[in-house]
Amino acid sequence: DLGRIPQDVYAVGAEKDHIVPWDAAWRVTQLLEGAKVRYVLASSGHIAGIINPPGGKGAYWINDTGTPGATAQVWRETSTAHSGSWWTDWTAWLSKRSGKKGKPPTLGSAAHPPLADAPGAYVLEK
Repeated sequence: DLGRIPQDVYAVGAEKDHIVPWDAAWRVTQLLEGAKVRYVLASSGHIAGIINPPGGKGAYWINDTGTPGATAQVWRETSTAHSGSWWTDWTAWLSKRSGKKGKPPTLGSAAHPPLADAPGAYVLEK
């Protein structure tokens, strides 16, 4: 029963997604009755709508209302358009719900010492 999930949810759909149409993804706002759902509609398709870092092109729409019985079309008509990447909105949303950053754990052990600092030396190889 998804309606029993009490946590806040940040859900994203992509306007031109040919695999998961955005209005089908929007229905999560109706299923998560016990949660505050922020639904964001990203421009572009299945991949570019999600992989859209800040500084690139794109747009997104936000509307936090998940009114029971509402429709995706009503959500879209009452949403607010923003230019750029939805990632900046997501990080702001996350920071409001996150605690203090803790010190990262010490990696490795005597039996398994770390080979290199993250992300690893292999990422520098050509």
